Amino acid sequence: MMADSELVKSLVALGGVPLILGLVQLFKPFVSDTRYYPLLAVAMGLVINLVASWALGVSAMSDWVAALFNGIIAGMAASGLYSTGSTLQEGSLADKKNRSNGGELDETK
Repeated sequence: MMADSELVKSLVALGGVPLILGLVQLFKPFVSDTRYYPLLAVAMGLVINLVASWALGVSAMSDWVAALFNGIIAGMAASGLYSTGSTLQEGSLADKKNRSNGGELDETK
């Protein structure tokens, strides 16, 4: 039964990443400073994993510590996934802009 519990906790942690991404998107109108998005993602990861652990009936201290670390990791993964997507989007926009200049790269930046 212990292996099943570990599997469920891992799936909750990994499955929480897209949920965290969506929740951060929902909170964007209320948080104007983009520097707080990663902190918001980590906080949501912690809350989701702690609530899931509570709902699964976790009682051992080591399981709560694992839930904390899983929450932090899920929040950081969601934050990194978002920033990677933003960087890729900004890069493709810059490529389109450079192509419209006759294909020459703008070296002044």
